Amino acid sequence: MSFKIKFEPAFFRNDADFERGVAFYLVEGKNQYKCEVKLMRRGNPESADAVIARDSKVFVADKLSETNKRQLDSLGVEWVELRSNGGFQRFEIVLDHLKIPHSKSPRKVDQKLGTTFKEIFK
Repeated sequence: MSFKIKFEPAFFRNDADFERGVAFYLVEGKNQYKCEVKLMRRGNPESADAVIARDSKVFVADKLSETNKRQLDSLGVEWVELRSNGGFQRFEIVLDHLKIPHSKSPRKVDQKLGTTFKEIFK
């Protein structure tokens, strides 16, 4: 069992009266969870507003303030802060919260990434 990530080629979804861009969807069965990705610095809280405007369920960001995290938690939005120590591993927690089946991350992911990057960039 695994999940799918669906990238929208046009990056737009039509609703009744407006269009909003969506970075990608996590798809599991009939569920499609909108996901927003922003590479932002601390002190740029407006970037988190995209999640609200697009009614996203998941927010992946480079850096989040504590205020951003509390606001996202209060809105029921799952979040991943990539720049924090082991932050990308929080994606596994997000998948658990959304009840999306997935494989566990390898224990020595840093070593595996190094090997993978060497293969990709040779």
